[in-house]
Amino acid sequence: MPEWAWYALLVPAGFIAGIVNTIAGGGSFLTLPALMFVCGMEPKIANGTNRVAILLSSASAAATFHRHGHLDKKLAIRLAIPTLLGVPIGALLAIRLPSDAFRPIFGVLFLTMALVLILNPGRMTDKSVLYPGAAKFVSPIFFGIGVYVGFIQAGMGMLLLMAMSLIRSGDLVGANAIKNLIGFTVTLVAMLFFVANGLVDWVPALVMAVGNAAGGVVGAKLAINKGNKLVVVFLVVVMVATGIQLLWPTG
Repeated sequence: MPEWAWYALLVPAGFIAGIVNTIAGGGSFLTLPALMFVCGMEPKIANGTNRVAILLSSASAAATFHRHGHLDKKLAIRLAIPTLLGVPIGALLAIRLPSDAFRPIFGVLFLTMALVLILNPGRMTDKSVLYPGAAKFVSPIFFGIGVYVGFIQAGMGMLLLMAMSLIRSGDLVGANAIKNLIGFTVTLVAMLFFVANGLVDWVPALVMAVGNAAGGVVGAKLAINKGNKLVVVFLVVVMVATGIQLLWPTG
């Protein structure tokens, strides 16, 4: 099979991942294997290349949410600042440490978050479920998410949505809009570190980005039309799949 045919497979993979990333997160667990097994990339290059596609899907999703009046830019900027501060640390760790570092820790984290949502889905959808004392922990939490995003990226959206439930419960569509704008900014910063270290393969990156960008638009419209219930279902399913993927032996 010619090389262009293999690359063409990246478009539908990117499209599906763009939808999943926009609604919940974790689409990179589809695109990273595609880059490694379809294109034969080493994990670190796949990690950097994947950022280009995510950048496009986050941008298209955020723009779609904004056009429909669901984006609180002031809150997005407030939360993006501590997240951005953590990204360079995570990106440098990703460049210098083995790709499997910290996988078990985050695998347990995602399964735990899924269990919390299954037992109490109202923590994400009920406007009365707010945590006044959580404000002082917001910056450290989002800083930690930034470190994670810089390191592995996959699952970023789920972490952002769960963290935002501490201060903005009941409006998962609005939270998704903020998540995608933050995702765009932090992915851009992380991507620059990978580009500077020669860890981006641009041809497959841009090919897959076409699918990701389209998936971002479709995912945003699905979230807007179907509302909170769809987002919660996506979150639980993807959290469980992500947790299992991170805990599954790779060697």
